[in-house]
Amino acid sequence: MLRPKSLILPLCALLVACAGTREAERSPTLAHVPTQTLPDGHVAVLVREYDDEVKLDGGREQRMHVRYLWDYTAAVAREIQTAPDGTLLSDATRPALTLNATDAELAYAVALLREDKAIDARFTADSDIYGGFSFREPGHEACDKASRCIHVIVSRDGGRYKVAHAIVDLQTARVIDPNYDPALGGVLETPLKAANQ
Repeated sequence: MLRPKSLILPLCALLVACAGTREAERSPTLAHVPTQTLPDGHVAVLVREYDDEVKLDGGREQRMHVRYLWDYTAAVAREIQTAPDGTLLSDATRPALTLNATDAELAYAVALLREDKAIDARFTADSDIYGGFSFREPGHEACDKASRCIHVIVSRDGGRYKVAHAIVDLQTARVIDPNYDPALGGVLETPLKAANQ
């Protein structure tokens, strides 16, 4: 006769082993934006890069190339510094760092937003799209650390009328809040405002 208690310890060990080897779920966003595979195998999007020169102890100057990337595998920002010859100087995760979206990421966020037929109906031929800046709030259910939440704002008539303001998480490829600013306060919302200015 099999005893249930005798199975508990081996079953727990098996579950822990499986959990430790499970790979992170691949973000759907990666199929829609240019990526690069880092030396550790993680897939990331390059957000910005620049050359810098810093003074080290003793007054010696060190030239370096600095890259900021969003690591979609680990769901974290990374800062990678290399010497002019390509030698790695540092590779650090920056969990508290928020990075704006790239143009391709913003375009994908807009495509996700337009899947909502009610919001898509608000778009016009003269719609302007901007945003891509980070949205992160401590304790927020969807937009805290390990999220890639950004603002997506759609307006028309040169920004005078706001059509939509949403929050999209690129890490999970989900529209978190399609009506982040339900009042849609644009620069000029009514002809009356224009008459009074």
